[in-house]
Parts: sequence; structure tokens; C-alpha cells
Amino acid sequence: FHLVLLSLGLFLVDSATLPRNEVDALSSFKRAIIDDPFRALSNWNSPQSNPCSWSGVYCSAAGDHIVKLNISGKSLKGFIVPELSKLAALQELTLHGNALIGEIPKDIGMLKQLKVLDLGSNQLTGSIPPEIGNLGSVIKLNLESNGLTGKLPPELGNLKCLQQLQLDRNKLVGSLPGSDSSPYGRGRRMQASNGSPVGLCRLPRLRLADFSYNFFVGPVPKCLEYIPRLYFRGNCLLGDESVKQRPAEQCGG
Repeated sequence: FHLVLLSLGLFLVDSATLPRNEVDALSSFKRAIIDDPFRALSNWNSPQSNPCSWSGVYCSAAGDHIVKLNISGKSLKGFIVPELSKLAALQELTLHGNALIGEIPKDIGMLKQLKVLDLGSNQLTGSIPPEIGNLGSVIKLNLESNGLTGKLPPELGNLKCLQQLQLDRNKLVGSLPGSDSSPYGRGRRMQASNGSPVGLCRLPRLRLADFSYNFFVGPVPKCLEYIPRLYFRGNCLLGDESVKQRPAEQCGG
């Protein structure tokens, strides 16, 4: 009997070490899911259960913070709630291959510890929030295969640790934001909302960049040509004629 109580007590203490706002953030996300055809969140029960045991939820070794949320390929339909920004220690947010709709919350930019943000292959719309540029620790940013529109925020140039950038197969427009202050060379100068020069040319660790199948215009910044894996076919870009672009009628020509 005492062993049972001890085991129960350890479970309750372990569960209680998670901050309440982190548990509430997960609950908010589940409430925003309209359809869960594979019952991926079926064990996301009441706060009395241990959230560290919920599907796709990974906690720190001490069990005191959620550090990873990975729910991929489950056809979840619903919204990405701003409350996920309460997961202050989150290092990975992977919701790839679902049917998520709506816009990317600007609050995602508050996740200062985030290293991987993968929202690819969903049905997200709207523009990429400039606040994404606040993710100073992010290594991989994947927003491919959505319905994102608007111009690229030059604040992406603040992502100094970024190694992989996947923006292909959206409806993004405008020029590719470079910067005069480049670790590789010179490109097109852009400014963030605060007036400081930023741009993709200021990303010294970038090794993969995929801009394919959007509606980008103008030249490709010279600095980007030094990226080992660079893809930009299927746009309205000028320059390298060996890279197939969209027909003129799709580019307003």
C-alpha cells in the first residue's frame, strides 16, 4: 500500500513540476483542433494526468519544462494558437504534414529557445510575421507547402544560427531581401521595421535555402549564390536562364 502511495506521489510531484501555463498552452492547442482523424491527441487528457506522457510531448530530463512538441503527419485540422508561446523552454515545434489553417501567430517569436520550427505541408495562410526574426536560436525554419502570401520580412536576416530555410510552394511575392552587410558579398539592401539593415545575406550559417514555386521577382541577391544548396525555380526571378521560371502571363507580364 505504501509503495502504491509512494509511486502515486512521485507521479503527482513529477506532473506538478510543469508550470501551469505550459499545461494550459497544450490544452488551448487541443481545443483549437477541429478534426483529429487519427486520434493523435486522444491521450491529451485532463491536467491531472502527466502531460510529459502525452503523444508528441517531450519534457526536460527533470520534467520541469516542455522542450519539444512533435505532431507530424496526423492530418490535424485546426489552428496554431498563440498560447504556444507560453512554452518558454521549447526547442522544437514540429507540426509538419497536417491540415492546420489560419495564420502563424506572431507570438511564436517569443520562443527564444526554439531551434526547429517546422510548420511545412499544412494549409496556413497570411503573411510570415516579422516576429519570426526574434527566434535567434533557430537552426531550421520550414514553412514549405502552405498558402502563405505577402513579402518576406527582412527580419529573417536576424536568424544568425539559421542553417535550413524552406519557403517553397507558397504564394510569396516581392524581392528576395538581401543586405549590404553580407558575410558573403553584396546584395540588395533591406531594412527591418526598426530601420536597421537586415536580410538573407546576413545569415553566415545558411546552407540550404529553397524559394521554389512562389512569385518572387527581381534578381537573386549575389550573396545567396554562395549557399551550397539553393533552389529558386518556378518564380518570376531574373538572371540565370538555366533555372526555369514561371511563364510571363503568371508573372503579370
